[in-house]
Amino acid sequence: MAGDWIKWEKGLMRKAEVIRIARALDSTPQHAAGCCMQVWEWAEEQTTDGVIRGIDFPDVSMAVGVPGIGEAMAAAGWLRTSSDGIVLPHWDRHNAQPSKARALNALRMKVTRAEQRERTLNERARRVRA
Repeated sequence: MAGDWIKWEKGLMRKAEVIRIARALDSTPQHAAGCCMQVWEWAEEQTTDGVIRGIDFPDVSMAVGVPGIGEAMAAAGWLRTSSDGIVLPHWDRHNAQPSKARALNALRMKVTRAEQRERTLNERARRVRA
């Protein structure tokens, strides 16, 4: 619902939470990070506010086809229960439209600054040669 892409945070595979999830799944941090991305992708189809109503942790595992991922993410603090269902903490920080707009804007600014540095260097090189 919030867009066609999901933000992959640099260092995700090295986060303590991912390592705990990997241990719980008896897998590698790379696999665990990919499983978390599957959960977040599925969650984006289910919610706009980070609450998925009427389900629990085993339902999350079933929805993405990864046994134990719901429980492992809960143990790591990345899922919680509520009276409505499950909650993805800090949903708006990473998955809401404004956060995606901020991420895209930061990328645009990075590219713009790199292009400006290149233009400046090219101009300096032209002056040196002249």
